[in-house]
Amino acid sequence: MNIITIQIISFFILLVLGSLLHFTHAWFKKGILLHFFSALNESTWEHMKMLVAPTIIVTILQYFLLKDQYGNLNNSFFILLFIEILTIPALFETLKRIVKKVPFAITITIFVLAIIFGLMGQYFSLINNFMLFPENVALIIYVFIILCFAIFSYYPPKFFIFKDPITGKYGDVNEQESKRSK
Repeated sequence: MNIITIQIISFFILLVLGSLLHFTHAWFKKGILLHFFSALNESTWEHMKMLVAPTIIVTILQYFLLKDQYGNLNNSFFILLFIEILTIPALFETLKRIVKKVPFAITITIFVLAIIFGLMGQYFSLINNFMLFPENVALIIYVFIILCFAIFSYYPPKFFIFKDPITGKYGDVNEQESKRSK
């Protein structure tokens, strides 16, 4: 399978699974792994997090399909995730400063653009054998970013991208409400 076909398949996996993760927390409520990857509130961080699990799945798939063709896969995985998670706050927070309330259609477009930009960055890094770091370092950074998303799901910093714009709270708002009612 060629790299373009793999990138197109990756796009649809990221789009579908990432979109579903917006709703899975409300559907299932419980589950430690679900907390790591589902959007727990409407904060920018939680929307960034919706791409983490699908990106892990895509990179595992890509690893098995591309491991014999490219020597910089870990760098490309890091670049994919890094561009995705930077694109969302860069575009959304900038627009929010300009228009105050970003229309829903624009937020969906930002999500799609994050996927496209991430895959484009990955594609260009692969075909040019571009490496930001030694492969083992790229893998460590990739895993570190994923661990940060898991940790911050339970212990979100009091920083603007973690704040739910609807409730003004941080983290799992439903869990906070259930603890208060006990």
